[in-house]
Amino acid sequence: MDALPNADTRRGGENPSCAGFASCTSPKVQSQETKNSNTGVSSNCAPGGKKQWYVLRATYGRTEKALGYLRAKNIETYLPMHNVIKEINGKRKHISEPMLPNIIFAYMTREKTHEFVKEPALTAKWLKYYTDKTKPLEKETGKNPPVTIPDNEMLNFIKLTSVNSEHIMVLPTERCHFKSGDLVRVIDGAFTGVVGRVGRAAGQQRVFVVLEGVCNVATAYIPNDFIQKIG
Repeated sequence: MDALPNADTRRGGENPSCAGFASCTSPKVQSQETKNSNTGVSSNCAPGGKKQWYVLRATYGRTEKALGYLRAKNIETYLPMHNVIKEINGKRKHISEPMLPNIIFAYMTREKTHEFVKEPALTAKWLKYYTDKTKPLEKETGKNPPVTIPDNEMLNFIKLTSVNSEHIMVLPTERCHFKSGDLVRVIDGAFTGVVGRVGRAAGQQRVFVVLEGVCNVATAYIPNDFIQKIG
């Protein structure tokens, strides 16, 4: 899978991806301006007014429309993309499509999200929170809280998914075979700077980045000499 630089952000940052996914507040993140957009703050207790990376779910076929609407409102977004081969009219073609179907990462405050996911917002019927079912119901809404991704985790996720490699894999948890719980940093090659856990998938050693409650993404093959244990 080739992750394309498709994010819309306006924050500077280390190894920025160039597509709109972050906002003009700290911590700094940058992305690429097409369809890869990510943000993160995974906490249900963030103070009011604090921008976070929210995970939003668009109904089928509405992802592009949702992205356009968010960006028109100056919301930084990240939509990881990859290339797949599909047969169209009898011919095999490379098609760019979202790595995580119907999922959009958007950086804003909780209050700002209400303008998109709550009635009477125009988008409320087809743009919803991706909720964290492992946490208790919120008193205010009676629903599970929305999933948010910490900024540092989001930047790490963007570093990985912005690499142009057809060997990046999105895997269910049961297919993630970790060697240990130790964190490592990739110190050489296309995935330099990515932090995650070493494991195996498709018969190869890889580094896995886990966004809790959202997805597990693995790099292409990483040799031992390209990784460094953290701590």
